[in-house]
Amino acid sequence: MLAFSPGNVAFMMPTTVETATKGGGNVSYIRLVNESATVQTVYYCSSATPAEVIGTIRLRPSEVMILWKRRQAHKMYASSAEVWGTGGMARPASLK
Repeated sequence: MLAFSPGNVAFMMPTTVETATKGGGNVSYIRLVNESATVQTVYYCSSATPAEVIGTIRLRPSEVMILWKRRQAHKMYASSAEVWGTGGMARPASLK
C-alpha cells in the first residue's frame, strides 16, 4: 500500500498531445482519478516538443491510480477532461 502526499492542487488533465502537461511541475508521482462514467485513457508522453506518446493507461469509471513517472519531465494528457491529476510524493505505508 502507498501513502500519497499531494504537492500541487488537482487539475483537469489536458486532452491533446499539444497541451500535454508534466503534472504540476517536475514531480515523480501523479495521482490520477477518473471521475467519468466511462473508461478513459491517459497517454504518457516524452518530454520532447512536440511530445511523442510512449505509453497508455486505461482507467475504469471512478478508478484512482498513483503513477510513477520514469522521468520527471515526461508529459501526459487524457481522453477526457473528467480525468484529474495531482502531482506529489508517494511512499510505502506501514502496516500495523
